[in-house]
Amino acid sequence: MPATQTAIEIMERDPQGFSGLRLRKDKPVPEPKQGEVLVRAYLRPINPTDIFSIQKTYPANPPLPAVPGVEGVAKVERNGPGASKFKEGQRVVAAPWPTFQGEGTWQQYVAMAEKHLVAVPESLSDQAAAQAFVNPTTAVGLLAIAGVPENEYLLQTAATSVLGRMVIRYAKHKGIKTINIVRNAKQVTELKALGANELVISSTENVVDRVKQITGGKGAYAAIDAVSGELAQQVFSSLRDQGSQFEYGALSGDTVTLKIMDLLCFRKVLKGFLLHHWLETLGDKREETLNHVMNLLENQILKPATGKEFPLEKYLDALKAHTDPKREGKVFLSG
Repeated sequence: MPATQTAIEIMERDPQGFSGLRLRKDKPVPEPKQGEVLVRAYLRPINPTDIFSIQKTYPANPPLPAVPGVEGVAKVERNGPGASKFKEGQRVVAAPWPTFQGEGTWQQYVAMAEKHLVAVPESLSDQAAAQAFVNPTTAVGLLAIAGVPENEYLLQTAATSVLGRMVIRYAKHKGIKTINIVRNAKQVTELKALGANELVISSTENVVDRVKQITGGKGAYAAIDAVSGELAQQVFSSLRDQGSQFEYGALSGDTVTLKIMDLLCFRKVLKGFLLHHWLETLGDKREETLNHVMNLLENQILKPATGKEFPLEKYLDALKAHTDPKREGKVFLSG
């Protein structure tokens, strides 16, 4: 095993691009401490969260320099003292990776707590396993906290995203009906084929009126929102009395506008959802939940995207491909 490794580091945050990144080929390979496992990461998807951490400063970001990358697949290289759950060479993913400590997946070797690792089923492809954390686990977490009963409606924004599609499929699996907000009618047929019950076209339809029409005037049981901004207000006003809305993204900015009477008169609740925080609440059920996610992937109830792979050294080409508005599928960093 080499003493040094290849890694991509954030040296400074560039709000307009990626000039603050550097490729480093002499980063020391860490030694696993008590209860830790040294893993060899070899495939990582590029996620919007990665771009956000590279370009912007927010409370969860670690001090610089830091290695980005919130998910990926790895093989066990060596167990540290007190770690014995996984065999050398076994494929694993982490939930979470130590990204917020500055040791993300955009490097070859990571030493991390054994308790945060999950075995990958043999039948799961590397590209699917590499995406097992962010979107699939978030879909499971959002539906868990939303608590929508069977045959009731969950309202969601960003329905055409990879995560939005997973929410549609997982909700259908659980007997939950979905109302999905999209921007244009071209997306209706595809989402219907995935199992979407209802679609609202925000560019031409009044969101609140359509949701009330669909639900017979009751409103949606709960909502999940990745957009924020003014759309969050429309979603919030579309909820039932005492309904809850969970914000998990900020695609249109970092503010949310609400009507105060929705809070005062209709007793609605607005909450935030961050995957890492939700995982911390699971306690002893963390492993059971993550194995459930793996089972959903293995049985193709949740389907991650496939895509093109670039070597770590070609990270700028990979980032260019990721930010291409015509991109289809995921972009991965390999090696």
